[in-house]
Amino acid sequence: MKRIRRVAIVLRMSGAAGRDILSGVFYFTRMHPNWHTRLFQMPSEFTPDAILAETEAGLDGIIASEPGCDATARLLAKAKIPIAFIGDPGPILSKRKSGITYIRNDDEYIGHLGARYLDSLGNFRAYAFLATSSDQYWSRLRFTGFAEEMHARGREVSCFRSSHPAGSSADLAALKKWLLELPKPAAILSSWDTRATQAIQMCEEAKIRIPRQLAILGIDNDELLDESTTPPLTSIQPDHEKLGFVAARELERLLNGRPAKSDVAFLAKPLRIVERESAVATAPAAHLVSRAAEYIRRNATKGIRPDDVARFLGVSRRLADLRFSQFGGESINEAITRTKLEAVKKMLSTTARSIRNISQECGYQDVAYLKTLFKRRFGQTMSSWRRQTAMHGANRVGS
Repeated sequence: MKRIRRVAIVLRMSGAAGRDILSGVFYFTRMHPNWHTRLFQMPSEFTPDAILAETEAGLDGIIASEPGCDATARLLAKAKIPIAFIGDPGPILSKRKSGITYIRNDDEYIGHLGARYLDSLGNFRAYAFLATSSDQYWSRLRFTGFAEEMHARGREVSCFRSSHPAGSSADLAALKKWLLELPKPAAILSSWDTRATQAIQMCEEAKIRIPRQLAILGIDNDELLDESTTPPLTSIQPDHEKLGFVAARELERLLNGRPAKSDVAFLAKPLRIVERESAVATAPAAHLVSRAAEYIRRNATKGIRPDDVARFLGVSRRLADLRFSQFGGESINEAITRTKLEAVKKMLSTTARSIRNISQECGYQDVAYLKTLFKRRFGQTMSSWRRQTAMHGANRVGS
């Protein structure tokens, strides 16, 4: 049997990014049951005393997304423990030259993607970026990519940076004043979803209409947060699960005595833009399809039918089917089936649940029907597909 690996995971679990990164790490650990993990839910918990205690218990490796306080960073910089670091290690830990590998989002690409999307919505009088008040590295890189893309398209870009604590009354007052002064209509890329929701709140107070006067695009696709705003927030979804998976995969390399693949950080590209009402395409039909696709993605496994999608959209079943086929390239029923089967495949490859349980959780009450449908669609049985992905899952997800 393989020796048990004791791994500390240090993530900020207060937001969707941390939870998704952890999901990616656990995807890896399901294929490597010899990993024993301990989760520190805030970087502040990973103190020098905690590191020493973990080391005495036989700590083999660390996955972290923040370097912690200076004392923690200095201890990690001197330690021999292999580290997979997600994000910016800071000035102290970055001095470490061996036994460490780096992984982060391709934040400049995210900025470029946001610029291309906002520019596709139509002509605006102003384009702007909403930075973090603490000037985080990923905020700077996202602004760089956004400004580069906009300048290449002949667009001028402004940027709001606050000198006040984020979310304070002074900060929000300055943000509100800036939003009022922007020429309308305007389009904004926010550095992350939390900052975007603050902008939406200030727009409501200032009676700025979204998206007619101001289109707002966030980053992170924190669904609970984004769906709670009025209007709901359109957002770029980074591939945080891949960050977690790759971090675990690269840490395993270090634990096996192999050097990091490269001195350059692995960059994860974003997955997609999830359209909601805060920034939408000007074509009503395209927006209708976007809303339908998002509704199907969130509810397909709950047993919804095409009529439910039409009711959600507030249009007739005939019009919903027509627009979806025109812009989506498939019928609403086909989209629901495809989404449910993707959920089945994911559960087969990432859990040990029985096929009967998976069938019920993915909206199929008739297990025999699902087995027949799965084999017809994918050319093999569900059990065969599960065995195959168990053997090759790491290469497929980590490529």
